[in-house]
Amino acid sequence: MFDRAGDRTVTLSAPDYQAIAGLVGIINVDPGVELRRHHLLAMYRPLRIFTRIPAHRWGQVQLTPAGCDLATEADTAAVFEGILRDIRFAIEPWATSGRAEEYAEFDVPVYEATLAVLEQCDGFIDRNEFDFFVSRIRWEAEIGWAVNAIAEYRELSNPDQESLHREVQSRIPADATGKKYQNWRDVGLHTFSLFGVGKSMVRDGQRLLLVGTWAAPAPAPARRRGSDRRVAPQTPALRLPDTPEDDELLVPPAAAEANDGTDAEALVAKALQSQGWTVAFYTNRRGYGFDLWARKDRQAMLVVVKSSTGTLGSISLTATEHRAAQQHGAHYVLALVEQLGSDAPRIYMLADPANSLEIRERQATDYTIARRTWTQALRGQGPR
Repeated sequence: MFDRAGDRTVTLSAPDYQAIAGLVGIINVDPGVELRRHHLLAMYRPLRIFTRIPAHRWGQVQLTPAGCDLATEADTAAVFEGILRDIRFAIEPWATSGRAEEYAEFDVPVYEATLAVLEQCDGFIDRNEFDFFVSRIRWEAEIGWAVNAIAEYRELSNPDQESLHREVQSRIPADATGKKYQNWRDVGLHTFSLFGVGKSMVRDGQRLLLVGTWAAPAPAPARRRGSDRRVAPQTPALRLPDTPEDDELLVPPAAAEANDGTDAEALVAKALQSQGWTVAFYTNRRGYGFDLWARKDRQAMLVVVKSSTGTLGSISLTATEHRAAQQHGAHYVLALVEQLGSDAPRIYMLADPANSLEIRERQATDYTIARRTWTQALRGQGPR
């Protein structure tokens, strides 16, 4: 939209809907119906990335300043963070006038309220805790109530928790479709995904976590009081190798161009930023051989990102990447992302691939690292 019209109005046609459907994986003869009900609806409200002209029709749309920022800024998660912090789910313009009238007492910046709860609840909540407690916060003064309620809920035995679930369900009368309760439950997971596009939170299946918690080493398993079942520990998503100091890398090698929105690079940057690293994007810049520059205090490194929506196999380095790996040694880090786009992506970090991994030259401009090689190196590196 930005490439075609910038901040001017644009008419969405059938070919536009087909193109968008291809990007999000919708296979449909007329994908516009599904897009307008879900993806585009979320972009219109509550994200307010674009407006409709006129407001009650889908004929023409116009990017808002936030939408233009998403198209041009390198750190899209930072742009989303600002958008999410403004949202009030039951107040116009983020909600319809009918919803705003029905739920007028829910005047709270819901993203910030959820963030405050996460910070006081060990860095995570699950869908039950969000639905039963966080979604009921009507104003900021009730955040403390939600935190206390979640703490008490976690102390309940499994039978007592199930009893509470049944009580909540009994208080939501069925509508004509018989799906009112389930629809309400599904909204919580949609909200998890929505909040996950910012900088502070990430969705991990049916849990919502602070990014710092998600990217940190796992604590020891804890036993829930009143139950023999152990609470599953958090899985570490980021194992960052030590990188030596290098004064030359303490400033970006050159001004970074705009990020093209590559999901894997944004995910790695988000995880690094959660641990205090400053990140600059080098997406599609020729001649550098890396995707991200990162600095934390006196440490700096260059990161190349390799990803897969499933399990990574062999990794190929371009000639430029291989030269950069040789030149920068321990300051050059491989970020390996598996299960990209799933509810639980995983990031592995390997430093100094040119010297620590077996690399075979397959072609003059292509260098390959077998999965066997980098998985062995990860095991030898140990948890950090």
